[in-house]
Amino acid sequence: MDACQSVKDGDCVLVLWKAIVREDEMKSLLDKIRSNAGSNGSVHMEQSERLTMANYSESTFNIALVGIVSPGEFYTKSSFVEIARLLKPSGHFIMSSKLHQQSEKTDTWSESSLQSALRLSGFVNITFKHNNGSSGDGKETATLITAQKPAFEVGSSTQIKLSFAKSKTSDQQIKQVWSLSAVDMNDDDVDLIDDDELLDDTDLLKPTPASLKASCGQAGPKKKKACKNCTCGLAEELDAGEVPKPKSVSSACGSCYLGDAFRCASCPYLGMPAFKPGEKIELSNRQLKADA
Repeated sequence: MDACQSVKDGDCVLVLWKAIVREDEMKSLLDKIRSNAGSNGSVHMEQSERLTMANYSESTFNIALVGIVSPGEFYTKSSFVEIARLLKPSGHFIMSSKLHQQSEKTDTWSESSLQSALRLSGFVNITFKHNNGSSGDGKETATLITAQKPAFEVGSSTQIKLSFAKSKTSDQQIKQVWSLSAVDMNDDDVDLIDDDELLDDTDLLKPTPASLKASCGQAGPKKKKACKNCTCGLAEELDAGEVPKPKSVSSACGSCYLGDAFRCASCPYLGMPAFKPGEKIELSNRQLKADA
């Protein structure tokens, strides 16, 4: 592919060169580019090291031809950045260069390193077309590189539309679903659960004093043991080496009817529900016998 064929009628073309070339070769190349650009286009030839001194405005050129005057010239990343600045949005960059398999030197490019440098300079759509010919050692390949400036100017900005309207959250949606008004309570289509249906027969039974009494130790032929959090005084008796004795039916504190929180450790009513003062309380044999 001839780089000059990419120039179209009306294009403003930038041609960069570095090495010293013959005047007739320069004139022949310039005439060829001007022929493709037509009378409506223009061609500007600049020595690469004096490009910044030319003071071109941003977005001036449609296409930049680099290294086509003398193939094999080395251009730095700073040159790519300046070329990207001078190209118009969607402008084309075409460079003829000799790429090395490994760019160990500072004045050589490999395909991967050149592609990275062009991307960092702001170019997109980067392609490489290798020619069949190469240097004798096989480490250098003539390549035509094409790239494009994005369809926007460097430093362009655009406004992002953000909606700050308060949206309905999931919690609000749940609240709306589960809220019931007075009208809903009278609506036959609304299924309400009867509280009585949540209770079974065992929940309706009245508890007995025996069922309310906390178990203490193990019943049966084995020796009685105190609970971990014993409050009846059995733990103290076992620690003292005493044999548990039946509790006597006597009370001197007068607070037995208030419940276990107000009863003494030796109170025979421990484990029984609170009762009214003066109410007759009968103790079972199990409560009177330590082994029961």
